[in-house]
Amino acid sequence: MARKLYYKIPESDAAGISDDQWLEINRIQHWYNSEFVWTAGKLALKMYLVFVNPEHRQLNHAGLERTIRKLRDEYRKLGFSENEIIRQLEKDQLVIVKRGGYFDGCAASGFTRVAGNEFNAFLVCDFLLKVSCVVPELSITIADEGAFVKTKNVRIQNGEVFITPAEKTRMSYYENMITHRHVFSVVDAAKYDAYPQYSTVVPDFNDMDPEQRTNILHEWNWLGFESNYDVNGDDIQGFDLNEKVRSFAIEGV
Repeated sequence: MARKLYYKIPESDAAGISDDQWLEINRIQHWYNSEFVWTAGKLALKMYLVFVNPEHRQLNHAGLERTIRKLRDEYRKLGFSENEIIRQLEKDQLVIVKRGGYFDGCAASGFTRVAGNEFNAFLVCDFLLKVSCVVPELSITIADEGAFVKTKNVRIQNGEVFITPAEKTRMSYYENMITHRHVFSVVDAAKYDAYPQYSTVVPDFNDMDPEQRTNILHEWNWLGFESNYDVNGDDIQGFDLNEKVRSFAIEGV
């Protein structure tokens, strides 16, 4: 599996997101997903996961999907927001809805596979920083399996970034991060202009001899995606998300 970034908005914030605000968040999300090249996955912040109701009386699955698409179009013409459409389809018993997105206990959540593309990691966090400003009351947590987020975990609210020290004995290390405003890595986007697309498929693998297979699979967990930072988890030049953050702070201090 490619390295991922996870993002979650706690369930307690559900009432704080209006349909208009969610529409704005989705507009921004669509822009990021359309404007940039993504190696392994795209932004997927969701309030609802929607599934066709398998127990609906209309047993023909394809026919049920056509009915749902038709009703979606009708509701849009009536001025329904996307969230209102989902709630109405659920009321019509046409769909089953999981609230909170991918993870339990959330108002919205998602994850993005980025593999070793640190510019994609930058884009994920840049997007979430904007989301935190669309709805200032929201608290958004980010967990990075890689090294773009130097502390691995952060919380964002209204453009501010909070870190929770994983090791109290290294408090000076975290304080130094805050002082120098360096919680996110610097990323040179040009290094990823021709970055390969992530794939779990190796063409003609069955026709290869054992030595060829071994050469491909020796890094099976990352499928060849490795960190290519210049020094200490940073590129020498590039985009610096730290400069966009309003302020940094250590939780509980």
